[in-house]
Amino acid sequence: MPSYYSPKEVAVAIGVSESSVKRWVDKGKIRAMKTAGGHRRLALSDVLNFIRQSARGLSEAAAIGLPEGCGLASQDVEGSQAAFLAALRSGEEHVALRVILDAFLSGVSVATICDRIVADAFHEIGDLWKCGDVKVYGERRACEISSRIVHELRRAIGDGPEEGAIALGGTLEHDPYTVAAGMAELVLRDRGWRATLLGNALPFDSVRTAIVDMKPALFWLSVTAVNDADKFAADFNLLFDVAQSTSTALVVGGQGLVPELRQKIRCTQVFNNFRELELFADTLPLPQR
Repeated sequence: MPSYYSPKEVAVAIGVSESSVKRWVDKGKIRAMKTAGGHRRLALSDVLNFIRQSARGLSEAAAIGLPEGCGLASQDVEGSQAAFLAALRSGEEHVALRVILDAFLSGVSVATICDRIVADAFHEIGDLWKCGDVKVYGERRACEISSRIVHELRRAIGDGPEEGAIALGGTLEHDPYTVAAGMAELVLRDRGWRATLLGNALPFDSVRTAIVDMKPALFWLSVTAVNDADKFAADFNLLFDVAQSTSTALVVGGQGLVPELRQKIRCTQVFNNFRELELFADTLPLPQR
């Protein structure tokens, strides 16, 4: 899907006149760029931010590349979670994406979407899989759908500021799961950070190098799978020493952080959910944000 749209396309999507969109752009209500020929072009993230801030709906979501029916109705968080879970179980990716985008457009915070809709539904899928009510392929399919939806929500939020505080993150070696790490990136971007997900299964030495080279203000790690707890703790504590040398806040979360492992590692903060990550990030003294 293209990332930029003309005022006419945006007008069709929102259900207003093209002149109204141009007027909003000229008044600074919607950020826009101009082509070499002087034509206005609006980024998807800026359009969606305007819709969130103005509490407007969408008339023709497809005009800006969104699922049909998106933005026509919203429901409470509990209803969204139930609808998202049902879509994951049935493999209806377009429905799952519409549920998430509807929540986003209606003003639900990204942290709440990640915690109360995506994570809660995914935990339920995991429980159903353990009980045999969801087959292995269904659990894997739900994971893939969630990963792609995180990518689409990333497009909706946008790249964030070109200057300001840097945050990096990912998962460590032997840990291939990126959905939670990707959601952490979304939460931080939504709070104004220049957040970048480096990927999954990152070797400890590579993470240490990234911290030394880029000196981020914050480095987040999602831990789902741990191969050797003692070796993990030793490598992690060395990583924490490196982070302290660059004044980098090293934060970590994930279901792989069992109580015994938590007692062995040193870090700046352990977060149990994305709301906690959001609150901690907001406490850091970052005047450039």
